Amino acid sequence: MDKHKIESLISLVDDQDDSVFELVQGQIISLGGDVLPLLTEAYDRSESELMSARLENLIAQLRLISTREKIRKWKNEESRNLYLGLSIIATYQYPKLDIEKITRTINKIRQELWLEINDNMTALEKVRILNHLFFDIHMFRGDSKDFFAPENSFLNDVVIRKKGNPISLSAIYSIVAQSVNIPIYGVNMPNHFIVAFADRLYTQPLSDIKINDILFYVNPFNRGEIYSLKEMRHFLTSMKIVPRDQYLLPCSNITIVKRSLKNLINIYENLGKKDKVDAFTTVLKELE
Repeated sequence: MDKHKIESLISLVDDQDDSVFELVQGQIISLGGDVLPLLTEAYDRSESELMSARLENLIAQLRLISTREKIRKWKNEESRNLYLGLSIIATYQYPKLDIEKITRTINKIRQELWLEINDNMTALEKVRILNHLFFDIHMFRGDSKDFFAPENSFLNDVVIRKKGNPISLSAIYSIVAQSVNIPIYGVNMPNHFIVAFADRLYTQPLSDIKINDILFYVNPFNRGEIYSLKEMRHFLTSMKIVPRDQYLLPCSNITIVKRSLKNLINIYENLGKKDKVDAFTTVLKELE
């Protein structure tokens, strides 16, 4: 269907006959996410309360459908790219997001790190340089004051505000590290999220990594504090959790995005925002 036919179809959204609108609504939804820009233009021009309300509902439905399609495709074909997975979630929350601006910021940190490290450095030396850039130069930090703010979970918010929760900070930290071939991966611990420095680079879904392949752990939420395996096991024990190896092994990118979505769902449940809970639950189901 060409642009003019789609615009003609959209003009019928204002029809007073509900049966006509239901037919038009079904046809518009069948066109998929590509029609979103035209719907948004119509919404911005609309002077009718009925049309505005209907268009707003159609836009919300199509945005969710489009996001589900994107996250499903990411899971099946592109899950090696954690940045893309997190970008899809951020773009759903912020439809007008300029993701390229966020990418440029990440690339700036990456380029600075690339210039500072070399193959002769030890793992600890590389992490100290990364920590200096990430926490001292670019001022990333854990948001302890407003820990449960939704903004702490979205890629763009964290990059712009320089504040995040353990999941988002660990994800960005590992993205930057892996972009310069530093083998740092997320660790999906109970009640916390950190990263592990492995003995070499691995490919997703990281099922080949064993506990003895981990050199040490880093906590991005606490300004890159470094821990040994023994210290991490003690940490789990102190929380009354049996320190099984599975809790301390790197996890897949799909697991990271799933945990981020579950975290958002819990946050919005506590805020009483059922529409957000339902939407993110629907997206999460695509990763199950």
